[in-house]
Amino acid sequence: MCAATTNVTGFNKSKEDFIWFIKRATSDRKSDAHGELYHCLLKMFVDADTNKDGLVSKGSFSILIDTAASIPRMYGYAPLDADLYKTEGEKEKARQNMFDSMDLKSTGVITFDEWYDYSMKHIIAKTATIPPHPILDHGNKEAFLKVLKVAVKPGTPEHTEMFWFLTELFTDSDFDKKGVITITDKKTFATIMDKLFETPTKLGLVHPDKGMYEKDATKKAAFLNTLFRANNPRGDEKMTLDEWILFAMEKVFKVFIK
Repeated sequence: MCAATTNVTGFNKSKEDFIWFIKRATSDRKSDAHGELYHCLLKMFVDADTNKDGLVSKGSFSILIDTAASIPRMYGYAPLDADLYKTEGEKEKARQNMFDSMDLKSTGVITFDEWYDYSMKHIIAKTATIPPHPILDHGNKEAFLKVLKVAVKPGTPEHTEMFWFLTELFTDSDFDKKGVITITDKKTFATIMDKLFETPTKLGLVHPDKGMYEKDATKKAAFLNTLFRANNPRGDEKMTLDEWILFAMEKVFKVFIK
């Protein structure tokens, strides 16, 4: 959703989650994160399309750029115009150059595909310079565990970041967008568990429940089915967001730090 508590054009995410989100959105175009970014870029474009003809004119171009720049600026990843340009004339020249580089069809207007392609290339280039997520991309086990010990405590910034991470995993696995993940599609829970264990496994952490690492496909499926049903109050085929977060925090992360 292209909205935030501090800026109606920003994302409802913390700075750290924005890092994870934008890297995901640009690296996996089938992800929910990319879908969110796509629709946000579309909303910016439509808002700047004053004639509502599917085109952005030179006269409205600065509206589009100012709106787009407000998001990374909100997170401290883009300078203010006052820091970029010494004079208004310098700013206008830079905007004209940007317009010309985006107007690949040389029509004197910007189409949505031109805006989208330009934005994605620009974001990907800028993303390469953004530091990794402070929780999910730690380079060693000790640093990860140090953060994890704080992340399991509600009310901490680290807990908020972990909440967002788990929420993103959940929404990516909620294929029908009904607010639940199911065990009936065997790949759903297996996939979300693989993603949950990706960083701990990479760093050499081992969960004491050996069923988590079962190699036999049939046995692994049976294990996950039992695990799934044991961690929702109804014991049925559906798991809600709150049940998923409670399970991940209590049965996985807290176990790693014992």
